[in-house]
Amino acid sequence: MTLMRAPLSRSLSALFLGATLMAGCTQFPALDRTITPELDAAPFPDIVPIDPLLAQASAGRIDPARTEAELSGRAAQLDARAGRIGSNSADAATAARVARLRARASELKRTRQAAESGEDVE
Repeated sequence: MTLMRAPLSRSLSALFLGATLMAGCTQFPALDRTITPELDAAPFPDIVPIDPLLAQASAGRIDPARTEAELSGRAAQLDARAGRIGSNSADAATAARVARLRARASELKRTRQAAESGEDVE
């Protein structure tokens, strides 16, 4: 028993040849008139080394360790400040300020915890 591979390979070759011929007959858009005369006369941009560009791009990124340290430090400062103020608060204005400082400290703690867990903070 022999296998009939010749007709299958011929039909695939014919299909490929037909697709190639059809692709050769397509109309291309007019690209000659897409560039304005001013753009055509403009000088080429300067070629610059990529290392300074990459350094500049990575300079704007957030460092998670530094951000966490800053938030932790700020929260500790606010807690300490609220503790100092709250220990001898006598009037309503001071009590309100203590409440704001404690709320801000807890907000910073939540922000730090959310940053550690990768959640979005609103």
